[in-house]
Amino acid sequence: MLDPTATSRPIAPSQARRLGEEIRASLAYLRDTIEITRGDHDLLDAWILTAALDANMAPVTRDPALMAAYGAAAESTPDDLRRPVSVNAVAQSLALPFETVRRRVARLARAGLCVVGPQGVVVPNAAVTTPAYRDQMLGRYERARRFHRELKAIGTLGEDPAPPAAPDSEPPLRAVNWALSEYVLRACNDLILLTGALVASRVLLELVLANIADLPVQALPEWADDPARVGRAARTAALARSLRVPPETVRRHLNGLETEGFCLQRDDGWVAMAPPAALPRLTAMAQANHANLKRLFARLRPLGALAAWEAEDQDKALPTSRQRS
Repeated sequence: MLDPTATSRPIAPSQARRLGEEIRASLAYLRDTIEITRGDHDLLDAWILTAALDANMAPVTRDPALMAAYGAAAESTPDDLRRPVSVNAVAQSLALPFETVRRRVARLARAGLCVVGPQGVVVPNAAVTTPAYRDQMLGRYERARRFHRELKAIGTLGEDPAPPAAPDSEPPLRAVNWALSEYVLRACNDLILLTGALVASRVLLELVLANIADLPVQALPEWADDPARVGRAARTAALARSLRVPPETVRRHLNGLETEGFCLQRDDGWVAMAPPAALPRLTAMAQANHANLKRLFARLRPLGALAAWEAEDQDKALPTSRQRS
């Protein structure tokens, strides 16, 4: 799908394998973070809240002083510093119908998860200071730690010219989550633009991961060349269980994706594929993802997250080193 071989110049087999690993790890991280953020919410409700909150926090994430004041877990940004966002802006960012978002925002407001005022929608302080929300932040933080470890093992991040200094305090949990959210929303936006629909993009993401999760590393470039043949097929029912949506919803979106050339139904199940017209966009997405990964970890470094993760990895490695000695 995200074709590592469809570039302007041929790349070496080792580079193709590494890019395939990078793409697989990135898609798995994206899927897992979406599910952590979703929690027990309906799929669309979770997306709407995430998009609204990201827009609300823009004044804070662009101001170093406010980042320092409200980036830790203990204290969240006051409501008067949160910038309201219009229902229309949320709908456009998610490629959802305005009326769908308006109706769902009204229901979320009744549940206390957002506030609707004359200027727009705000996800209030009270909604992001609960124990459940803290658990979500910790879940995203821990998944990002594992993602960082995976990318280092793959070689995506390269050699660090200046290893992070040892942390003298815990990284600011909210600020780290803001950086993670920026990366995830960028990646999700690319997927939505690819398919033209939010739920279809989520179904396609799950299908691609089901097709490639168990492939050996050396098979990833081959999958990129011929995903319909190499991918390991997935059944509709299995995808529905993973997505936590009704099978009929998944089937309807798979049929739509098949019409657009993004998947194929084989005798043993569904496989993702790439319509020829989408190959330039898929190549651009893979390249953009690589740049966005660099941007993500550049943002996490001054927050102390990389130093904390690497210190913990070193601590875990010490018992093994002692045993060998």
